[in-house]
Amino acid sequence: MKVFPILKTDELPKQAKILFSVDYPMFEGDINNIILLDEYVIIWTEYTSKLTGKRKVSQLEFPKDAIQWFVNTIENNYWGNGGDKSSTSEEVVINNESIGVSSMAHCCAENLPGYNFWNRSRKDHVSNLPPQEWDIPRYMLEEGLLEKLKRIT
Repeated sequence: MKVFPILKTDELPKQAKILFSVDYPMFEGDINNIILLDEYVIIWTEYTSKLTGKRKVSQLEFPKDAIQWFVNTIENNYWGNGGDKSSTSEEVVINNESIGVSSMAHCCAENLPGYNFWNRSRKDHVSNLPPQEWDIPRYMLEEGLLEKLKRIT
């Protein structure tokens, strides 16, 4: 498993590419970039700490192939056939990393349905505990984020 230091977007490695940004309206001022680096997709976030009020940076790392699995799982298991193939959680091993997705009733805000895309094989850069988790409201996927993720693969 490749280990990544916290990236600095103004000093990215040559082979890294910022693919697009994701705007979370409920988290004003946060910067969320989707970066491709060495066959990994990195979700890089700069945010203001609620505890200290200082700007901080964190990131999540997923094998590039996990993005395709996530897209397929959402489309076929959660959205396909009226969602009758889905459970509350799906999990797979990709490139020796335990990857999964879970449905959520309160994703980023109360009563906002969405999904938690996670990598149980990696520690969160803030808590230093696994898993790394990316919460994505369903409406953001429906309004274009899913199509952007498809283009990565």
